[in-house]
Amino acid sequence: MSKVYPKGLRFFPAREGAPSFVKGTLIVTPRELTEWLKSEPQHLTDYNDQKQLKLQLLEGDKGLYATVDTYKPKQEKAQKSNDPDGLPF
Repeated sequence: MSKVYPKGLRFFPAREGAPSFVKGTLIVTPRELTEWLKSEPQHLTDYNDQKQLKLQLLEGDKGLYATVDTYKPKQEKAQKSNDPDGLPF
């Protein structure tokens, strides 16, 4: 599966001398992110009746970056049964 990189998000490493708990800086460009979300609505998920964008924060050769979390858990197949109510007994 290929990685999906959202537009409008930029990550930069922490500045030299920053405290160890500072991992970097995230810059959000709202217009660019909004335009990307409108053009790529399939990457939005539903949670509590609201749309959200689920991202993974990763670290690579060039530092921190984000990708869209495209993981979809496999749905369990319903147990087959001769019972018309679908009960296994």
